[in-house]
Parts: sequence; structure tokens; C-alpha cells
Amino acid sequence: MTKEEIFAAWAPDGSPWARWVKPVLFAHIDLAKESGSSAGTTGVVDWAPAANDKVTLVLDLPGAEGVTTGVALAKLGYHPVPLYNALPLPCLNPASDDITGAEIAAVEVLPILEALKLGAEELARVNLALDASPAFLLDANRSGEERMVKACDFDNRSISFASDFPSATFLGAQGIRRVLLVQRDRSEPRADLAHTLRRWQEGGLHLERIRLDGLAAPESFEVARPRWYGAMFQRVLASIGLRRVVGGGFGGWMPDSSAGG
Repeated sequence: MTKEEIFAAWAPDGSPWARWVKPVLFAHIDLAKESGSSAGTTGVVDWAPAANDKVTLVLDLPGAEGVTTGVALAKLGYHPVPLYNALPLPCLNPASDDITGAEIAAVEVLPILEALKLGAEELARVNLALDASPAFLLDANRSGEERMVKACDFDNRSISFASDFPSATFLGAQGIRRVLLVQRDRSEPRADLAHTLRRWQEGGLHLERIRLDGLAAPESFEVARPRWYGAMFQRVLASIGLRRVVGGGFGGWMPDSSAGG
């Protein structure tokens, strides 16, 4: 498949959700390893509500798990919407330090990129309905919480904005009244995502959540008003220590501590 065909498989013409598909990783799809088979690219989704229940899913899952789960959901009738906004390590750069063996990129997104490429092959065989409910895909590792970024590292940590998602009004116009947050190893939404969920909650959407590591059934929950709630806070947060490129997405080299500027 060409780069354009891969993107079109995830953002098909006529879908109301296509406009929210982030093009950042698709622009670098040539970095994905070649594979003759898409075997093993689908996840287990026996927890998912029926697609005709008109539920918006938000999958905040680590690495490529969100993509593989999204492909499986597509086969149930959902439209997976990738919201990955971090650049991969630039081509021809080593993935790890020659001396220490430490990873150079703050967040490893190459497996996500490769899963998007393989997943497109499966999506091309799925006849997604134009009124399919969306399943938004996020990388739970996007903030690089456990990573100490050092000089000469590639800093591609990112956050999600409320503007990355449709409004509660738009979702309601599509007949959607419920949101299901899907996470692993935690119940509370991450700080950046809490802004979006709070807005949806204020817009009249009912919030539910499920943990794939143990919670057997969805449960209702409410999101408290985040500190410094509002779009301005998220924009300020993004400017503190994160590197965003002009063309969109997050990623840039940390300056050497000995360098000026």
C-alpha cells in the first residue's frame, strides 16, 4: 500500500471522524519495517459494547496496543481514530547510545508506526460504516513519565489537547451520549486527557471506564475540574519542556549541555 492508501484506510472519505486522524506518524510511514503478513495485529475486545450502542471509546493504551485493539474494534463496527502526535526518531539516527546502550528517543513510537501500516491492510478489508462510532487511540506512554530526558536525546514526549477531539455537541449530533475510557494499570484519566473528559462531562455525556488488567465491567465515573482548567493551561503545559515542530507533532533534539543558546 502507498502512504496515501494507508492514511485513507484510517481516514476514509465521508467519515465524520476522518478529520481528527493525526497525520504525523503517517508522514513517516516509510520508516516502518516491511512485513509480508499482518498476523498478530489484532487485540482482544470482548469487553467492548456493541457498536450500535453509539458509545465513543477512548483507548489510552501503551504503545502499539492501542492500534491493534483499534483494528479489532473496527471488525466490530467501530471507526478507530489514531491521535498519535509524536515524531519517530529521524531516519539514519541510531536507536541507542553506542556506549551506554540507553534508548535515544524519549518515547518509542516506531512500533506504533509499524502497527498502523499493518493495520491499514486489515482496515482496507473492513467496510466501515460512515456512521460508525469512533474509538480514539492514544499512547499511554506519550508523556515519557518514567524517562529522564538528557542532553542529545530525541525528546518526542507529547500531550493530548481537548482540541484533538470533537466537542460534546458534535458527538451528540452523531447520536452519541456515552464515553468509555479504556486503560491498563490505572483507573483515573491522565492529566491531559482529564481536560477533554471534563468538557464532555459538562456537555452532557455520560462517562464510564474500564481497566483491561482487571475491571470486569465498565463503571460510571466523574472527572473533577482539573487544576488550571481550560485551553490556555494545556497550551502553557505544552510549552514547558516539550518540543513541538512547526509542521505539527512533538519531537526535537535536546541541546548538548555544553552548547550555547
